[in-house]
Amino acid sequence: MENKKKESGSLYLIPTPIVPYDPALWKPALLRAMISPAILDRLFRMTHFIVESEKSALRLLSRILPADRLNELVFMLLDEHSTSNDLNAPLAALKNGNDCALLSEAGMPCIADPGSALVAAAHAENLRIVPMGGESSLMLALAGSGLNGQKFCFLGYLPVREQDLRKMLVAEGTKALSDGAARVFIETPYRNVKTFKACIESLPERLHFSFACALGTQNSLIKSMQVARWRNFLFEPPSQPAVFCFGLPAILPQPQQHRGCRV
Repeated sequence: MENKKKESGSLYLIPTPIVPYDPALWKPALLRAMISPAILDRLFRMTHFIVESEKSALRLLSRILPADRLNELVFMLLDEHSTSNDLNAPLAALKNGNDCALLSEAGMPCIADPGSALVAAAHAENLRIVPMGGESSLMLALAGSGLNGQKFCFLGYLPVREQDLRKMLVAEGTKALSDGAARVFIETPYRNVKTFKACIESLPERLHFSFACALGTQNSLIKSMQVARWRNFLFEPPSQPAVFCFGLPAILPQPQQHRGCRV
């Protein structure tokens, strides 16, 4: 009798709540209400998790899964300090027939986090990838900005060094005026004020600039206006996870004027 080849597992890309951790907001009943039934069902079926932080993952899963399940869980770390060697364990688990869940710290995996390298490696091994739908702070910020949602570019994290940051803002701002595409980027919360100031001072004044934070919560904040107006507007961005957008505003064509018929 021929030996059947063992079927490989699937890599599930599972979004996590974008609401920052708060004991009051992360009560089990409230947390489950933020997560779709399909994702809750998938989480209940999983034992293997690829995470950026085991502590953060347990903080989430302990509020969703039964307590007796937690000792069964296998965690594999993939974070900003990971190297290509750290892909070996999750790839081996998948090849051995284990379904694995890739979790981000917040929101959709593989967008501005190291999970995308695992997905690329899994594709190279012809493994099945299953992205699951959920909230993305990037898409919420873009949708709420009033900028061009038909054409946009994600810049990730901008340079930390102020001179390089301002140089990039000038370059991308000039491109945005010519190509019409919105630019979206993120920043570490404690640098929000510095980055905000650089944007307002460096971007072309014709562009619109949007600042969005606390997305997914009842206290979400989105402010969007022309850079020229921002320069005269008193505002200090809070030190919370934020998304920055800039570009030309979305507009509809003006109605055509019909000429009267000559008699």
